[in-house]
Amino acid sequence: MVELNSLALAHLYLSSDTTIDYNAFHAAAPNNQGHFNAMRLKHEASTCCLGNQETLVTAKINSRALILFTICVAMFSDGFTYGIVTPVMPFLLQDENLLIKNNVQLTTSLLIAAFSMGDFFGAPLCAWYVDRTASRQLPWYFGIILITAGSIIFGTSTNIAMLMCSRILHGLSSSILYTVGLAVLVDTIDKEEVGKWMGTAMSCNNIGIIVSPLLGGIVYDQAGKNAVFGIMLGLGALDILLRVTMKERPRTIMTFTATTDSSATLVEQTEKHKPLPTITIPSRPSSPTTNDSKPTIHQTPRSRCFPGILALLRQLRLLAALYGVFINETIIASLCATLPLFVPHHFHWTALPAGLLFLCIAIPALAGPLAGALSDRLGARWIAISGFTATAPLLILLRLVEHDTKVQKIFLCMLLTLAGTAVTLFLAPLGAECSFVAEETSRVMACDLYASSFSLMNCALASAGLLGPLAAGGLMEAVGWKWMTVVLGCFCATGIVPCALVTGNRRMAAKMAGEGRGSIVFVG
Repeated sequence: MVELNSLALAHLYLSSDTTIDYNAFHAAAPNNQGHFNAMRLKHEASTCCLGNQETLVTAKINSRALILFTICVAMFSDGFTYGIVTPVMPFLLQDENLLIKNNVQLTTSLLIAAFSMGDFFGAPLCAWYVDRTASRQLPWYFGIILITAGSIIFGTSTNIAMLMCSRILHGLSSSILYTVGLAVLVDTIDKEEVGKWMGTAMSCNNIGIIVSPLLGGIVYDQAGKNAVFGIMLGLGALDILLRVTMKERPRTIMTFTATTDSSATLVEQTEKHKPLPTITIPSRPSSPTTNDSKPTIHQTPRSRCFPGILALLRQLRLLAALYGVFINETIIASLCATLPLFVPHHFHWTALPAGLLFLCIAIPALAGPLAGALSDRLGARWIAISGFTATAPLLILLRLVEHDTKVQKIFLCMLLTLAGTAVTLFLAPLGAECSFVAEETSRVMACDLYASSFSLMNCALASAGLLGPLAAGGLMEAVGWKWMTVVLGCFCATGIVPCALVTGNRRMAAKMAGEGRGSIVFVG
């Protein structure tokens, strides 16, 4: 039996919106061997909440802010580490004579593929482990160790094998930090804010991907490989510092069980290494016999959750969200691969103005939280559809940029800014959709599938990061800039139909709240 102190009782008293049945507490914890009785619970909870309410609320806000900041920094570092070596790699390979068969394009493509393959295969394995364990600290620390080790190997590399190993480690760390970070994010925030904070985290990742090539190119040109290596190590050190400082909230699993009155019972369980007893607090008696029944004792089964990934893949709603995320990453990766080749040829720009052009895409990504908040309020479907509908013609209009004039340069910047804004309209809502589908499927499978859902999203991002530049680069060589932009715009438009058919039109959290009117079960 668990002995509750005053602060814990106050937290229970404050967090409950229901009328507490103290008889149920007394029945579950009789007054012997120093355990609390019903009168002490009532007295301490009501008294302590008055003195500790402000302390509890303040501590909750401070803890949450640090967790969210840590996750956003980790997401930014993930994208930054991926992108900072992209402009550096061709020059590094030639300067240090590390080419395979004297082919710059082949060697660079293999290094990009090494990162994406590590990212793609690492995510499901990470999710399988995270969904089966009580704490997410170990995989997070492991991810930080991998990204640091990869950076050290990159900085000390003397042959192509070391560079390949570095990129594989960076890919594996990316899969871990992305999957675990989003899972912790969902555990931390309220359900009605999932879209807003999902948009914030994913926008941080996109900003890192877009800004890092500019900074990496400038730093390598001015100070060499060691300076790039120093930036990567600095971000790793910041990640470690924030993660050590962050106090992760106890992990919570929610399932629904049936009670004697056939109503749904919401079970909120904080995972520990040992099963814990539960105490039922009826929100409203449905019949005279309900109050006389014994408290519900519930233990969430520790099932093997790997088949849960297969259950997620059967959800059309999740597949539509993953396809939308794949489209988003394909657009970003394709533009990052083709714009540095297009603008020097047409506008005779050097590396600096070509890199600054990416700010037109990066700055609008800051609107990710706004797009997420809109999806929280209005539903994901129509926000995402509007994003696809607006982005597709903007990408096609890029084909009109073909002359070296001031008007054309301004027109290009305007189109990229509008496209960067429109892309955020479907990235944040569809990222939140992955969370809602995971929540619904977790109830059916009786195990936590948040990490599994985000690992699938990470796989979609990794595959797009690999295929997008290859496809866009091939189209540029085969049919030119004009038709490449047309193909990219038409590909974006293909996301409208699945989104319109299966994407949720209201938040899953609200739907579950409507279905879950029953007894609330607290684990003590």
